[in-house]
Amino acid sequence: MIRLSRALAGVALLSLLAAGCAAEQAEEPPVPDAWGEPAVVPDRNPDPRIVEVDLEAREAEKAYLEGTTTTVWAYNGTVPGPLIEANVGDTLIVHFKNSLPEETTIHWHGVRVPNEMDGVMAVQEPIAPGETFTYQFTLRDAGFYWFHPHVMEPEQIQKGLFGLIRVRGPNEPEADVEKIAVLGDVFLNKDGTFNEELDDDTIMMGREGNVVLVNGEVMPALDVQPGGLTRLRIVNVANGRFFNLALPGHTFRVIGTDGGLIPQPYDTERLLVSPGERYDVLLIADGEPGTELTLMNEAYERGHHTGLAEPMPLARVRIGEGPGLSGRTLPETGPAIERLPGGPAEATITFDEGYVDGKLTFTIDGKAFPDVPPIDVQEGSVHVYDLKNDAEMDHPFHLHGFFFQVLARDDVPVADEELANKDTVILPQRSTVRIVTRFDEPGMWMYHCHILEHTERGMMGEIHVEP
Repeated sequence: MIRLSRALAGVALLSLLAAGCAAEQAEEPPVPDAWGEPAVVPDRNPDPRIVEVDLEAREAEKAYLEGTTTTVWAYNGTVPGPLIEANVGDTLIVHFKNSLPEETTIHWHGVRVPNEMDGVMAVQEPIAPGETFTYQFTLRDAGFYWFHPHVMEPEQIQKGLFGLIRVRGPNEPEADVEKIAVLGDVFLNKDGTFNEELDDDTIMMGREGNVVLVNGEVMPALDVQPGGLTRLRIVNVANGRFFNLALPGHTFRVIGTDGGLIPQPYDTERLLVSPGERYDVLLIADGEPGTELTLMNEAYERGHHTGLAEPMPLARVRIGEGPGLSGRTLPETGPAIERLPGGPAEATITFDEGYVDGKLTFTIDGKAFPDVPPIDVQEGSVHVYDLKNDAEMDHPFHLHGFFFQVLARDDVPVADEELANKDTVILPQRSTVRIVTRFDEPGMWMYHCHILEHTERGMMGEIHVEP
């Protein structure tokens, strides 16, 4: 039996046949394996506690559809972008150059950074074509994070601007193999160019591509050793697509989420991953050598009755030949994390959608950004909020700069084993999620729906943390 954790990576193709991998680029990228593992960006600083890297955003070519090439926007010439490897407590220095034809920034999704390093226009002037900027901050938390622009996000992220950060801590779980799974999609015309047409139906649900990818590949193969313990770090970088992952007949073991490892690992038959979320999972391959399994994206109704009509194949899991390993076990406990104090909500933040002056608009407390009134709090204070979704579809809520913990759903307290540090959470349609957060870094911090078209159409607000 194979036990997979909360998310294997997925890829499938809806109406267009796609084929894999990167073509000519300014630098020769490493040849990916069948799983398309992202390359590690070189660290050019000899100090073991400083990770210093160069990142360049530039145009590159990638073959998604057979017989065509697509001009993508890429960090260091690859899609997915490179992986930054570091340890908790390290200083990260990123020398960034913008070689694109338009301005951009880098937002460090999930990483707790000083406000001036957050990469949003409220605190940073966009980096113009040909210009450079150096980001520098201390990596405070072990976990799996990603980075992407916060300028013209729907277009720039779909074109390929996303990369990864893996921060290791002192108590990493044991595994024979560790892999990364980047879930995403692209919306292409038949000639391989990006389809950038948006109608209200597309904006309502967020752009879902017609080529679904994991690690930039269509139907990649994850090779696992019989009896071996495989760890997967999973992130959803899609504009609007949710992944509802399942390996039929098996369960998933989840050991971590957005903010790192969780105290109580758990099993589930379905792993729902919304845009922006990450999961850390384990898998033991106990099937017969030579067996090939199919990871599926199961139907999920995320709103307006537009759920998948049929399950979608995403990836292959291939159990290797030869003698298997023995004695591997899945962890029953994880490291302790601080539980923030709960209590009744002091305010309700309401998310909704509709037409304002004939334009489809996504609102917070009845207003669209930048007209959403900011929330003022004091540095070091702890606050409890009800996030109320009045819309007829799910919205993934993302908070910059801080982790939060979920206290209740529709006034029902969550179980003790659900304690986790999150920066992104699904707000199901017509429901309320109660969260608690400690605001320990001063500045102007964004919160928004991580369906990127919704952010652009108004579903974004600010929290002002006063020193």
